[in-house]
Amino acid sequence: MFTTESTEGNQFWNETYFVPHFQPIVNAINRSISAYEVLGRQFNPEENTYHSLGGLFHNREHDPVPIYNIDRILREKAVQTLKESNLRTKLFFNMMPNFLSRVHHTDLFAENFHIIQLIEKYGIDRNQVVIEITEDEFDGSIERLIQIVQIFRDYGLKIAIDDLGTGFSNLERIGYLHPDIMKVDIRIMRESLNKNSFKQVLGAISEMSQKLGSQLLFEGIETEEEVNLALSMGANLLQGFYFSTPNPHFLNRNTFSDKMKTVLENFSSVRSRELRDKGIREQKIIDQLQDLFYELSDSSEEDFPFRFGQILGSLPREILKVFVCDAEGYQITPTYDLDRMNGGYLERSRQIGNNYAWKPYFLKHKEESERFRKKWGVTYPLYDIGNQNQYVIFTFSLMAGKILVAQVSWSE
Repeated sequence: MFTTESTEGNQFWNETYFVPHFQPIVNAINRSISAYEVLGRQFNPEENTYHSLGGLFHNREHDPVPIYNIDRILREKAVQTLKESNLRTKLFFNMMPNFLSRVHHTDLFAENFHIIQLIEKYGIDRNQVVIEITEDEFDGSIERLIQIVQIFRDYGLKIAIDDLGTGFSNLERIGYLHPDIMKVDIRIMRESLNKNSFKQVLGAISEMSQKLGSQLLFEGIETEEEVNLALSMGANLLQGFYFSTPNPHFLNRNTFSDKMKTVLENFSSVRSRELRDKGIREQKIIDQLQDLFYELSDSSEEDFPFRFGQILGSLPREILKVFVCDAEGYQITPTYDLDRMNGGYLERSRQIGNNYAWKPYFLKHKEESERFRKKWGVTYPLYDIGNQNQYVIFTFSLMAGKILVAQVSWSE
């Protein structure tokens, strides 16, 4: 809690009481500390303790001028500590767009920004600084923010977007700023979403980071299970109490090397087993369907829908829905939906003529079947909100260009 004076009235405001703390960020690739996030702390001499200044920086009711000055004090002390350490590590500095937007109205020149002045003053490598854009709400000019971020980037600083899943339109921020690093607070995500939604949103962020070429950083990690989740999502940067609380000093670069070695080896073993089990499960479904639909290979166009319907009673019980399309993606059989109450399949003839050529799984299957002579395709797990179940789509090339589409229950 931010304190302005003691019970005796003595001011704690002098800058000696504002001390930057550093929370390590571990790189899973080389198992070493590659960076630190700079966090503000205030020392209370009466209690001989440090208190977080996070609430101060995010409270809009406080006068912004002293807050901005405190931020400058902490920032300079952090840069000075980095210089004196002679370490080749990076520092992540939180910068709030509203503050930047208010302070820099028209003076949009690199030499006017405090962090750039500090880099020049202390002679540190600009590659050692990451600007972390964070904000609960943003009411400034997005155009000015883009200009400011571009100044940082042109100077050679990396850009991170903080707290994905919260704050002002994250997709807007990502689209405009195209960050070098996307940062996810796993605590916020965990508290705001149910288990399945939580994993699906993380998966979407993971895929987006890969497509943008952004590194993925998971913060708020407290358990090995959360480390494994981060690794499964492709996060190579890890931060949280599982490794260390913030402290006023830098740690040895290899402090967590042995710990990460054990974690990575355990993760690799478990993940390999999961992938092997998934492959066995997929192959079982493929073999069952292949045996069933092989019988259709000598069907005429006229007989095909009838003979297809006859096979339904022999389908594996995991099949939730099945139909067949022609080579152009037009559905040529009814959709057969599993009757969850009574068993058997319900026929949906009105869906004949629907087109699925635009579906990613259909296009991927068609291309791979033509290029690699591949008969089967399987999607990654998807989610049906209406039925509250997870499923995958199996596609199978039948004769004369026909393609089977089967929705298969796939809880993990």
